[in-house]
Amino acid sequence: MIKKILKWIPALIVAGCNFYLSSQQHLEHMPGFWNADKVVHFFCFAGFSFWLAFACNIKSYKKFWLPTLIISLWAITDEIHQSFTPGRDASVLDWLSDTCGAALGAVIFVWVTTKLLPAFVARIKANKRA
Repeated sequence: MIKKILKWIPALIVAGCNFYLSSQQHLEHMPGFWNADKVVHFFCFAGFSFWLAFACNIKSYKKFWLPTLIISLWAITDEIHQSFTPGRDASVLDWLSDTCGAALGAVIFVWVTTKLLPAFVARIKANKRA
């Protein structure tokens, strides 16, 4: 039971950071290139989705949609929240970037747990036998 609760900590930390950053009127240290905020949204929400997939124990590409959907809905509320923050606004393109990042994060989590980690563990076991 404790292990299941602890699995949620990374996703909750990311959610808290996201909420805090969405409350800021202006963010320092943002990249200066064109549409940089979309790239930042994409990668931040990819990480968020990765940790949500971890918390939800997603182990199949058929189920990657679950964290993607949850993060996409979170992103809608995030954009609404930003619309009430002075100096910020809601953007459909930000939401789209968030959702695409969420899909990638969930797919990467499934790849890591179904392909990368088993191969790594097999290699370690093979080296111990040698």
